[in-house]
Amino acid sequence: MDNTLLVGINTQQSLRRRMDVVANNLANMNTAGFKAEVALNDLIIERPSHANDTPEDIRFTSVGRMQRDMTTGTLRPTGNSLDFGIEEANAFFSVRVGGETYYTRDGQFALDELSRLVTHEGALVLDDAGNEMVFDPEGGPPTVSDTGIIRQGNIEIGRLGVYGFETPGALEKVGNNLWSPGDQQAEAVELPKVQQGVVEQSNVNAILEVTRMIEISRAYTSASRLVKDADELRKTAINKLGSAQ
Repeated sequence: MDNTLLVGINTQQSLRRRMDVVANNLANMNTAGFKAEVALNDLIIERPSHANDTPEDIRFTSVGRMQRDMTTGTLRPTGNSLDFGIEEANAFFSVRVGGETYYTRDGQFALDELSRLVTHEGALVLDDAGNEMVFDPEGGPPTVSDTGIIRQGNIEIGRLGVYGFETPGALEKVGNNLWSPGDQQAEAVELPKVQQGVVEQSNVNAILEVTRMIEISRAYTSASRLVKDADELRKTAINKLGSAQ
């Protein structure tokens, strides 16, 4: 009976974590460049319980990893000359925050008080040499080539720093729609296929996420019933043993 309780509780914990991931996906449906996630269960090697009778093979799992869908979201036209989107799935804009370089798919850019290109959170957008990009406030609207070169009139501002990674799904989230490369080395994308006046939408599939939410909810109800039944059986056994004495 203790095994039944442990299995049920372990299942509830895993399902609760999976539900959190689904809820986060749905909450970020309108977040530019957001990538949907799926929680993966890993086998716990050190089992908290074992059985002396059949079945002896009791396994426990925990949600230890995230699998990310790194496919490109829809590029929605905005008409804003400082909005940029990348067609390639494994390509990220490089930005600087506090001396550290991070990466993002969110191309909703603007100019700060020093006419530097920044994200909507204030991170400096970098060119392909790792330098900040400074515009002429009187230079008129910029244009960008499909390879990421930005110009104001006949003046070249620079080429957007666009980089890819060997395993993009292993990038680490750091908040504000930014990613840290972790142990990976960023590699410059030669032909990033940048579009101007568009913003990449979240790639979250609302129908798929709602379906997952329903499945998880039903599984959680079954696990709760298992825990409740095991607890009732345990109480009954204790009462009978007590009355037998």
